[in-house]
Amino acid sequence: MKARSKVAAVALSMAAVTALAACGGGDDAAEGPTTVEYWLWQDDATDTTWDGLAKDFNATHDDVQVNLTTIPLEQYQDRLLTAASSGTAACAARSKDWWLGQFAPQGILADLTDQVEAWDGKDDVIDSLWDTGRLPGSDAVYMLPHQYVTLWLYYNKDRFAEAGIEPPTTQQEFLDAAAALTDAAAGKYAFDVRGGAGGQDQWMAWMFAGGADVVDSSGDVVLDSPEAVAANERYLSVVTELDAAPPGSVTAAFAPVQTNFAAGTTAMMIHHPGSLNAMREALGDALGVVPIPVGDGAGPSTLTSMSGNVVLESCQDKDAAFEWISWLATEEPMRTVSTSIQGQLPVLESVAASEPFSTDPDLQLAVEAARTAKSWPALPGVAQLAAKEFQTQVQIALQGQQSSEEMLAKLVTTLEQD
Repeated sequence: MKARSKVAAVALSMAAVTALAACGGGDDAAEGPTTVEYWLWQDDATDTTWDGLAKDFNATHDDVQVNLTTIPLEQYQDRLLTAASSGTAACAARSKDWWLGQFAPQGILADLTDQVEAWDGKDDVIDSLWDTGRLPGSDAVYMLPHQYVTLWLYYNKDRFAEAGIEPPTTQQEFLDAAAALTDAAAGKYAFDVRGGAGGQDQWMAWMFAGGADVVDSSGDVVLDSPEAVAANERYLSVVTELDAAPPGSVTAAFAPVQTNFAAGTTAMMIHHPGSLNAMREALGDALGVVPIPVGDGAGPSTLTSMSGNVVLESCQDKDAAFEWISWLATEEPMRTVSTSIQGQLPVLESVAASEPFSTDPDLQLAVEAARTAKSWPALPGVAQLAAKEFQTQVQIALQGQQSSEEMLAKLVTTLEQD
């Protein structure tokens, strides 16, 4: 905690010196519009959607203008933290939900609660998604939701028909289906457990649906609860008991998981709508999607992952920055980005009720899932879990070298670190 406090102190003490560069101001600002410097990453750097949004905003706002800086995602988090520590960060920035646990406690992010309460667009945001912008156990809003995904279960209808089974609705049905769908001699398997990079999101979607939580209402870590242990045991059993995952699954990242499902090697895959078009092209009418199967007595749930917008505490004109990020969360800009190649699911009820989200049954399922979905909590330890610890511990457990309880105990320790 001392290191982070020092970072925050440096950021705040430098703010007065560097605010003009970060967000406009001074005598020049009094004579003209405030310029909001805004940082973002783009999944497709060739796409012009964000440039178009900035031009539209600048053309319709006399008092505030926005200037975009695009940074590659693999550099983004470190760049933002380094710039904040020296007081040279942008005035507003794109952020992932779980980064808040690293940035907000250090005093890097502005508390947006009062501005959100006064914003006339707040009631259009899908209510459950506000939690993605909060720290565990707190009502303060540090991030304005913008674009998100929910995870679901893709399945191969042809493989299920050959086995004479229906898509699973419970986790026990999933395991029964996994046994029926596996024929190792024929090179046919049920499901990739994805023990490599990024596998923590697939696993967490299963855990939430199984009745587990990462934190309770007070913000305490409860990932080692009896419900979590049972859900994790079911997940591990795909490999440890059923041998229903293909070779390499224990260390696989996303690319082989998607390849196996597209080729029919596996019959099920947990991912989000970002794979929908590619899987429709690969499988055609054989593609189906259903909610993540639930545990006994558990209600529907899955993982949601949010990319939202924050205002930096060092920003000289936070109202100007909020004007930009809240404009992005109005209907027409939201529709523009959500239907672009950069787009994910819209956080607004009004856009979710319009095409294609209201007419595509698969996208409807994804939007509906958001109402009961949960996100990775904004804890500092999530970064370490995602970068390394999940892969290490799940691979040990999948190889039968530690129990579900032992695996979760180590992940809890990681999540509880400052």
